Amino acid sequence: METCQIEHELSELHERKGTDGAVSNLVDSPYPKATTNPILSKSNAGKRPECFKNTFQEICFIFMATLAMATNSLVTGAMIIVTASIGRDLHMTQAQITWISAATTLSAGALQLPLGQLTDLLGRKAFFIAGMAGFSVSSLILGFSRNPFWMNILCGFLGLFSAVIVPPAIGILGAAYSEPSKRKNWAFACFSAGNPVGFGLGSIIMGISARIFDWRAGFFFFTILWGLLAIVSIWVVPDIEAYEPGPFGKRLRAGLKQFDIVGTALTIVGVGLFTTGLTLGPGDGWKSAHVIAMLIVGFFLLVGFVIWERICPNPLMPLHIWRDKGFSFLMPVSIFGVMAMLSSNFWLALFIQEVHHRSSLVVAVQLLPQVISAIISNIVAANILHRVNNSLIMAFGAAMYLVADLLLAFQNPSATYWAFIFPSLLTNVMGLDLQFNVTNMYVMQSLPSHQQSLAGGIFNMFIRLGTTIIFGMSTAVYSSVKDTPEGEDNVFKPFQSAFYVSLGFAALACLFVPFLRIGTQGNSPKEE
Repeated sequence: METCQIEHELSELHERKGTDGAVSNLVDSPYPKATTNPILSKSNAGKRPECFKNTFQEICFIFMATLAMATNSLVTGAMIIVTASIGRDLHMTQAQITWISAATTLSAGALQLPLGQLTDLLGRKAFFIAGMAGFSVSSLILGFSRNPFWMNILCGFLGLFSAVIVPPAIGILGAAYSEPSKRKNWAFACFSAGNPVGFGLGSIIMGISARIFDWRAGFFFFTILWGLLAIVSIWVVPDIEAYEPGPFGKRLRAGLKQFDIVGTALTIVGVGLFTTGLTLGPGDGWKSAHVIAMLIVGFFLLVGFVIWERICPNPLMPLHIWRDKGFSFLMPVSIFGVMAMLSSNFWLALFIQEVHHRSSLVVAVQLLPQVISAIISNIVAANILHRVNNSLIMAFGAAMYLVADLLLAFQNPSATYWAFIFPSLLTNVMGLDLQFNVTNMYVMQSLPSHQQSLAGGIFNMFIRLGTTIIFGMSTAVYSSVKDTPEGEDNVFKPFQSAFYVSLGFAALACLFVPFLRIGTQGNSPKEE
């Protein structure tokens, strides 16, 4: 029975990708092709999905989904701007300051896969509203933090609820726009813009709040905004679920029977220990017994997770998706690129503050070109995904990452902002958004319609885990260089070494590009 189920899912995925024109390497299935749901009109642009009552609701939901995607990067952008202020106000040690950002990544990365599966099993709309409300409440309580312990704990809750929001948002998008069309391209392009827009929005809001009031005011603003979004979600978010209609108690019992409890335990503890080890390593020393123990135990738990997923009837991460060579090569290209971009962004913001001695608000303004570049890049992506070979788009995005990190690593620290930093911001986001659009579209077609939230969870879990890895590596390099005589004499040297780490991952992503074989995506049946 399990083999038949897998073959049936592979058959569905083969048809979904075949319609898009992307090259699929999944195994063939004896099952006949399913009839196409008439979601497209005779127009090549495609018509509005039936789950939306009108175009206004459709636009509002896409806006809400974009903000959901922006939530995690919004926290990152906000924290970068006020980390130093929080540390001074709460009298935090360097290790405690490190956990401000690490706690959000740790909780989000460890829980991303279980949340993805639970969302599909128990209800996308309910999880979306709960995530928005939880983020609002966590921001409110965090604004009243009076000591480092509660600050770090509540940062973990911010990461948790930012992780809750993304799977239902991407799950509803994937299920609503189940057929390829230009309309789908535009919807996913808007959704993909959430990452850089969130980072810029978080930086600006927190920079202005810190300048006029203090860092707490920014979190109170997030409380109000996300609280309003939670209320609006009740009417805007459509009911498009993966489960069969019925009483909640019955659905809950059925969902728990299908829920991968063992896989959840392995991934939470494994990712938790591994990322904690990476976070503590730079400060406590990589040779410390507890750091080594965490890394080793965490690694073997993750290996055990993969082994378990091979035999589990309802796995958190269906391993058959890795049979698709397009998926297998697309993931490292995209993940390594995102890792390079997020790391260079972090160190660039710190570089502007510590080397150029700019205020929080000025830093936020100088990072603002990322938002403009994101908007332009996503408009371009929406118009070319169905026209240009997506392997070429991925290659161009990888090249943009490389250019951005070369500019940052070999910049003249005394040069004007416009010479190195400005073009690096434009090219970095250009690479992120072009690749994010291609990867999002492909990943959503790698699992059937009833697992769309899980598909989004898989992609985001790798992003969170990768982010933790590169932050641990770059922080270790930065700290080791800063303690050398050369690092003490040359204030730019530690930052340059951190930029080298990003450059290395950007170059590593380029190595996988020649193996990509992805056609166009988003072609309507009429165009085929």
